[in-house]
Amino acid sequence: MTSTDQQFSQIAEEAGIEGGADALRDIFRRVQATPKGTDPDAWVALAAPSASAELQARLVAACEAAQAEELPYDPARLTALKDNLETQSIQGFLVPQADAHQGEYIASAGQRLHWLTGFAGSAGTALMFKGRTILFVDGRYTLQAAMQFEGSAVEVRHFMEPPLAEWLVEAASDSDRIGYDPALHSVAQIDSLRKSLDGSGIELVALAKNPLDQVWTDQPLPPYSPVEPHTLEYSGQSVDDKLASLGELIADAGADAAVVNQMEAVAWALNVRGADVSNTPLTQSFAILHKDGQADFYVDRGKFTPDLETHLGNRVTVHAVELLDEGLHALGVANRKVLLDRATSTDHIRRALEAGGANIVAGSDPTVMPRACKNDVELDGTRRAHERDAIAMCRFLRWLEETAATRDVCEMEAIDVLNGYRREIALNRGISFDTISGADNNGAIVHYRASYESERFLGQGSMYLVDSGGQYLDGTTDITRTVAIGTPSADMKRHFTLVLQGHIAIARAVFPEKATGGQLDALARQFLWHDGLDYDHGTGHGVGSFLGVHEGPHRISPNFPGTFKPGMIVSNEPGLYITDTYGIRIENLLTVLTSDQGSEDRKFLEFETLTVVPIDRNLIDVEMLSGPEKNWVDNYHARVSRTVGPNLEDQDKSWLEKMTAPLDH
Repeated sequence: MTSTDQQFSQIAEEAGIEGGADALRDIFRRVQATPKGTDPDAWVALAAPSASAELQARLVAACEAAQAEELPYDPARLTALKDNLETQSIQGFLVPQADAHQGEYIASAGQRLHWLTGFAGSAGTALMFKGRTILFVDGRYTLQAAMQFEGSAVEVRHFMEPPLAEWLVEAASDSDRIGYDPALHSVAQIDSLRKSLDGSGIELVALAKNPLDQVWTDQPLPPYSPVEPHTLEYSGQSVDDKLASLGELIADAGADAAVVNQMEAVAWALNVRGADVSNTPLTQSFAILHKDGQADFYVDRGKFTPDLETHLGNRVTVHAVELLDEGLHALGVANRKVLLDRATSTDHIRRALEAGGANIVAGSDPTVMPRACKNDVELDGTRRAHERDAIAMCRFLRWLEETAATRDVCEMEAIDVLNGYRREIALNRGISFDTISGADNNGAIVHYRASYESERFLGQGSMYLVDSGGQYLDGTTDITRTVAIGTPSADMKRHFTLVLQGHIAIARAVFPEKATGGQLDALARQFLWHDGLDYDHGTGHGVGSFLGVHEGPHRISPNFPGTFKPGMIVSNEPGLYITDTYGIRIENLLTVLTSDQGSEDRKFLEFETLTVVPIDRNLIDVEMLSGPEKNWVDNYHARVSRTVGPNLEDQDKSWLEKMTAPLDH
C-alpha cells in the first residue's frame, strides 16, 4: 500500500466512508467530473455529513491532491474506435453530442463527441464510416470546425448539405451496418433516419454496448453534487400539486404513465435542483409519472441533502438510477399505456418499454406547457432576479466605459469582471451559459467563444457585443448588450438603430393569441429587410425559472408555427452580423401577458419587458426613430433608472443617470 493509499484509508475511516481508499478515490473522481459551481466543496456534506471542520478540510485537500489533469486530445482514439467497430462487423457508427437526458448540457462522462474528435461545439454528430470520420455540424460551427480540423483525419460537413442520411445512402453499400447507441438518440431521430434509409439496403443497428465507451478507458465517473429542494417560495407550487396536475394531463392523453428523461422536466416536476452539469441547476435523474399523481424518481440517493425526503413527500418513490430499465419493463409487464415524447425520449426507453409489452401513446412531455407558463410566484421571482442582475450589468458596463477610455480591455478580462460582479448578487448560483464576449469581427460570430488564443482587444473605435446571463434561486436571466468603445461610426449607428427598431417592434407588439412565432419574427426583421439585411438565427427562445436558459416549446423564429400563452418567458434578440467587421445584438427577456385589447371572442396578448439595463444611447441614430420608438426608449430608460438607480452607488449611479437620460427629440 502506497503512502497515498494509507492516507486515503485513514481519512475514509475517520469520515465513516465505507470501502476505504478505493471508495474515496471514486468520490474524488466524481467530484472532479462535476462542474464547479458557487460552492465547489458542497460534496463534502454528502460524503461525510458528520465530519468535523478539520476533517472536511482534509477531505478537500486530499481531493485537490488527487486532481487528475485532462489528457490532451489524441488522434489515436479514432483508430481505437475504428478497430473496435471492425471486430463487430459494423461499417459505421454514430456519435452525437448528446446523452441519455437529451438536454443542452452534458456531464463529462457523456462528452463522447469531444473525447473522440476534440470538437467542443454544443451540437454535432460524427459518423465513423469505413475508416473515415465525418463531422456533421450546423451553420453555427461550419467555419469553426473547418478551421479546427483542416489537414486532420476529420471531414467537416454541413448537416443539411446533404443531410446525414442522404450522404449515407450515396456513400454506403448494400447491406452495410450502421450502429448507434439507442440511449443517445431520440425516438424521432431514429425513426426519421430509418425512414430515410428505407429501401437502401443499409441496416441501422441498435447496439447493446456503446463501442466508444469500450475504448474510452479513462471515462469520467458520474458527477457528485447535492440534490436540493427548490422550495415553495421560489417554485410557487408544491410537489404534490404538480404531480396531481400532471397526472390529469397524462390521463387526458389516454395514458397511465409518462416517462420523463430530460433533467429539466424532472427538476420542475419534483421541485429539485442540482449541479451535475454546467450552467443549469440540474441533477442526473429520470422519472416515471403516473396518472394517479404518484411518481417514481430514479436518482443517486447518495446525493440527497438531509431534508430532501421530506420535501418530496409521500407521492414520490425513490429508486437507484440503475433500476430505470426494471421500472420501464414493469410498466410493460403491467400492460400500461405509456405516454412518450418522441422528440425528447430516447430510443432506448422506447425499446425497453416495448420489450416489456407496454402500449406506447405518442404525445408531448406533460411537463412542457406547465413548465413554460410560469405561475405568479415564478414571474415575481424572475422580475426580482432581473432587477438584481441589472446591478451587476450596470456596474460592468460602467467599468467597461471607464476602463476602455484609458487602456485596451481584452475579451477574457471583460468576462472575468462581469462574472465577478454577478457573484456578488444575492441568490446567485452561477451563470446561465458561457458568456459570449466578442469585439469587432469576433462579435460577428454568432456563437463566438472567447479564448486567450482568439481574443481581441476592445480599443477606441471598437464595437463590443456581450451576451451573458445568471442563474438565481428565483429566476434565470439572459441579456445581450452591444456598446461602442469611443466614438461610433455612422455605419455602426445606422446598423445598431435598425436592430433597435426591430427590438422595439417586438417589445411593443400586441397580437392575437393565435399569432405564431413565425409571424412575430417578421416584426423584428422588417427594418433590416428594407436595407437588404438579415440575420441567420431566431429572434427569441423560451427561458426557464432557475432552469434552462433555452426552454421550449415556444420561440420567435421564422416558420415556427407555435403560439404563445400568458406566463411564458421569451427572449427578444434581433441582430446583425457584418462578416469580418462587427456584430450587433440587443436582447431583453419578456413575459407574455393578456392584453386589454380584444374581446371575449378575440383575445390578444402583449409583452412585459423583464430586463432593466440601459441600451447604449451613443449608438442610437435618433433621426431614424419614429415618435413612438423614441417614446419607448425614453420610457424604458426611465423605468431602468427608477428600478436600478436606488441600488447603485456613486460612480455607478452617475453613469446610470447619464445612460438613461431622455433622447434628443
